Amino acid sequence: MMLSHSKVNKYDFCPRAFRYYYIDKWTPKVKKPALLFGDAVDQGISAFFKAGEDPVMVFERVWRELQESPVEWGKRTSWDGLLDTGKTLLERFVAEEALRFTEVMPDHVQQRLTAEVEGLSVVGYPDLYSRVDGLLTLVDFKTAQSSYDPDEVQLNEQLTAYWWLLLANGLPVERVAFCVLLKLKEPRIEWHFAIRTAEEIAEYQEKLRLVAADIERGRFPKKTSSCGQWGGCEYLPLCLGHEARIRETLTLKEEIPEDELIV
Repeated sequence: MMLSHSKVNKYDFCPRAFRYYYIDKWTPKVKKPALLFGDAVDQGISAFFKAGEDPVMVFERVWRELQESPVEWGKRTSWDGLLDTGKTLLERFVAEEALRFTEVMPDHVQQRLTAEVEGLSVVGYPDLYSRVDGLLTLVDFKTAQSSYDPDEVQLNEQLTAYWWLLLANGLPVERVAFCVLLKLKEPRIEWHFAIRTAEEIAEYQEKLRLVAADIERGRFPKKTSSCGQWGGCEYLPLCLGHEARIRETLTLKEEIPEDELIV
């Protein structure tokens, strides 16, 4: 079995939602603006570090390609507004943050890393491995509406997965980091740094084994605390058996691309 952090995170959110997506291959027809925006920003930053391209131009090109996509726009989000926000954030990133990164190698931009733990394969695609302010750092870029809680960063399992995958592939790491591009009225960028201990890595590996065992046994109970309103879980219509809502909001895919399993 092959796991990724995104798979484990989906199983944590709701085992039944995991089954609907990864096994039954149900997927929402309409994507959320935040996910599309984050992907467009990510492509801009990746092109900057991989090939020296202007991240603003790359973001704008990708975002314009999404202009006619089926998107669930909210009261506070619009295509034009996010276009301006993305350009502002990436201009600020180049002007204020880019010089902090040194020894950047294209092979270490969204590099595919794998590791084994008791016969279980784990895969991840960390955003960037380089020196930041002189220290070997694994950086994951995020877009968000509000600042991250420092305690959340210290406990974040995605960063734990990154730390372990780097060490398992012979890549020394001194710290991991979230570089958060905040979609505020006045957009800004914030950093959160953390380290991981051997005990935290061992605890994460045990969780991987437990999740894998549950999946192999076909244990996919509903986690009703994750349901919320209609916007809380995209698979609520399936759990409720609302056929009209299922036809309206969900579709079946033949396969889940590996790039959707990104850690």
